Parts: sequence; structure tokens; C-alpha cells
Amino acid sequence: VALHPFLSDHAIEGVPYHPGVMALEMFAENALLLRPSACLAGFEKVSFGLPVKLMKGAMTVRIHAELIRSDGEMSWIECRLLSDLKNSKGEHFGEREHHKAIVRVVERREDLGPFLQSEVDSLPQLGTPALGELAELPSFIYRRYFHGPRFQSHGGVLRGVGDESMPGADGIALMRHQLPLIDQFTLESEGEVVLLEALPMLIEAGFQNAGLVAMESEGFSSLPVGIQWSTMLRVPEKNEVLRMRSLRTAVEDAGITVHDVVIVGDDDAPVLALKGLRLKSMAPVAPEDAFTLDR
Repeated sequence: VALHPFLSDHAIEGVPYHPGVMALEMFAENALLLRPSACLAGFEKVSFGLPVKLMKGAMTVRIHAELIRSDGEMSWIECRLLSDLKNSKGEHFGEREHHKAIVRVVERREDLGPFLQSEVDSLPQLGTPALGELAELPSFIYRRYFHGPRFQSHGGVLRGVGDESMPGADGIALMRHQLPLIDQFTLESEGEVVLLEALPMLIEAGFQNAGLVAMESEGFSSLPVGIQWSTMLRVPEKNEVLRMRSLRTAVEDAGITVHDVVIVGDDDAPVLALKGLRLKSMAPVAPEDAFTLDR
């Protein structure tokens, strides 16, 4: 936590949880070590399993990354976040798998047009998030969420969208330098620049927006357990205002809701999208925190 202050702002009842989006960032960085001539395209078959909880101080985890397929410019790299199982004597007797995903990377080229077109063709068709004034401020969201200021990447609700069968919400997504506190890593408070590959706080904003919709429609707070597919189309400009839309596309057994998310920039063109984001209900919402968005 001393080196990664964001962990203290991603804690439940005082216990820091390593965020799923930071696991995705670790996967992306390791995949690019295997394919240094490539850039990140997105993820598929993401599964968030056993949480990484920092119960007793520091914990050692590792990434296992394996190239599983290549096709033309594209490569697929399977990544797993692992920790060691130890007995009372400190002896290793196995490993624990926490999260896994397949990272999609594409070779760097002058003309990525054909690749980008194929990504755009695969986007969820959600329409364009609204422009306008906020209907609900970030304080509305973080009264209901456990996230501290280094992980508050939702900039407020613009409006409810969709209908009863497919409810959704439009909101503002914040980049790392737009967060209420921007020193996610101790290095940054010491003046060093930390650049991340996977735009994890934008993915987190999508999680939180979808979670708000699930909270409204199902009456439960929830945590992400998987993503079917995602794409990252470009890195936004520093001063852009990013808008997002998420729609709940399905409700499954065992308290699972399924959502699609798109984040767009000032030009309304997509920056990032998630298809098949799966959230699992964890706890009922207190009566005083229940709400209905105007649609």
C-alpha cells in the first residue's frame, strides 16, 4: 500500500482489494513484453475470480502470460494472475488463480485503418451518450460506493437511458489525471510519470456506471466477475471530456446482470467499449440509498 496508494482507496471495511482493472493493466503490460512490436487492442474472456485481499500487509502475486494464437497482425495472449499457497511453515504447496483474461494485441503499423474498422464493426450498438448538465453529481454515486478519491473515476450521471427491459445510464468517465486525487502510485507524488497501457480508470468508470444501473434495477450492489470482449480504440487527449453509456442487456441466474458499455470523446467517436460485462450481486441496497433515474 505504501507504493500503491490506490489500494487504500479500493478497500472494503478497511481491507484493501487489488482492483480487477489493475489486474487487466498487469495483463496488458505482460502481453506487450511478449509482443514488444505490438500495441494493445483489448481483452476477451476476462474472468475475475478470487479477490486479491491484503489482509496482512504485502502479498506477492505474479502474472503467467502465454502466446496462444497469432493471425496476421493480431496476437492473442492468455494471462493469469497467480499467488502461492503456503502452509504454516511457509512452504509452497501449490498456486491460487485469481483472475484470467486473453489480451488482444495488434502490430504497430502506419495504417491501422483496417484493424480499427473491424473493431468499430464489433462495437455494441448503444447510440451516443447524451451531452448536457449532470443529473447527479459524483457525491450521489460515492455515497453508495466504497471507492476512495484515487478510484472515483465516475464524474457524475448525465441521465437515465433505455427502458424497463434494458435500462441504462449516461455519465462522465474520468481519466487518471482527472480523478479527485491523482497520485495512484507513490512514484507520482515524487514527481515521476507513470503511464499505463490499458486505460484502467476508464474501464473502472464503465464498471461503476453499469453497477449503478444494476443497483437501480436490481436493488443490489455488485462487483464485476467477467467481460466477454473489450476494445481500446485510442488514447484520449488530456483535456477531453469523456462520456459513457451502459445498458443492461440481460439478467441471469445467481444474481448476475450483463451490460454493454461505450465511452466516447469530444468528437462522439468511441474511445473504449466493453461487451458482456458481467456483474454479480453482493449485498442489498439500503432503503435510503434506493433511487430511480429519469428516463
